[in-house]
Amino acid sequence: MDRGGPSGLQGPWVMSDGEFAALLGLLDPAEALRVVASTAPDVTGLDTAWIGVASHDVASMGLHYFQQTHIKELDGLVVPAGWGLGGKVLATGRPGFVADYVTSPVITHQFDPEVEAEGLHGMIAVPIEFGDRRLGVLFGSNRSVTDFGDRAFESMQAVARQAAAAATVAERARHAAEVAVFEERQRLSLDLHDSVGAMLFAITAGVRSLGQELATLPALRSRIEAIEGQALEASQMLRQSLRALSSTPEEIALAVTLRADARAFEDRAGCPARVIILSDLPPLREAQARALTECVREALLNVERHASARSVVLTAAVADGGITVAVADDGQGLDPGRAGHTGLGLRAARDRVGRLGGHLTVTGNEDGGVTFRAWVPL
Repeated sequence: MDRGGPSGLQGPWVMSDGEFAALLGLLDPAEALRVVASTAPDVTGLDTAWIGVASHDVASMGLHYFQQTHIKELDGLVVPAGWGLGGKVLATGRPGFVADYVTSPVITHQFDPEVEAEGLHGMIAVPIEFGDRRLGVLFGSNRSVTDFGDRAFESMQAVARQAAAAATVAERARHAAEVAVFEERQRLSLDLHDSVGAMLFAITAGVRSLGQELATLPALRSRIEAIEGQALEASQMLRQSLRALSSTPEEIALAVTLRADARAFEDRAGCPARVIILSDLPPLREAQARALTECVREALLNVERHASARSVVLTAAVADGGITVAVADDGQGLDPGRAGHTGLGLRAARDRVGRLGGHLTVTGNEDGGVTFRAWVPL
């Protein structure tokens, strides 16, 4: 089957059906995009490639999955819609290119230092879209001035279609898995309520009745009261477990996301990361949850790049009429030479929580490392 689109591209310009099917079998949208990006240089014939992943409101995108580049600091760079070539494509939904990025008169130039440091010149960008959803932008670039033609656009669009399909199928598969887990938790909750709950109630009632009959034997009655107290405590613990099992996906979404981000950080950085939920977390609006998780991801990215930490702790709690999440490391602490200076990613995260009436702080901690703390009101 030809997956090259209307142009009928063949040979090295397309992935095989087997490779594409493998992508669609992935449950992790991020991994799906990473795999697609890894094929892009061979598929397109360009020197480098990467993907910009759009924010939920498509107001910005984070650059990830760089292929055949040298500067690690590019990963995670936040590009607002309208900025540079990629931001222009994100805002308009139309493919574009520049023959020489730093001299082009048709784009803004906020990212010239990064482009020059990587030695890039010709750059092409196409939107990654599925239906009416704009998921991001696929980039390709050469280290020489390049006047891109139809063939380059066709190959880039073919890869972008595969990226959109793979990420969307993976996202839907993961959602289906989460729903299946939630349904199984509800079933377990009902089973526990009907079996263990009924047994504990019967034990408590029986012990109470027996205690009344043995009122004349103080020592035995004392032991029975202790057993009754233990049964009541077990009943309370069961009720708490049932509430947790019956929580809706919205009520557990933040905790689940934090644990997933911690595992991903451990895999990337080889540094242990623990998640501690300090209080019951109420359901959050999507904008609140997204702002907090993006702050956490930016904090973890900074730890990975700069901290040389031995461990990281993520915490979440209700505090001061809102939700606070924090990322604390035991690394080398704040760099005095960078005091007062933050990267685009951190500034974007601070602006995002600020628009919700929240705030983001970065301070030293008692372990000698850094604590990132974000708060949004409920």
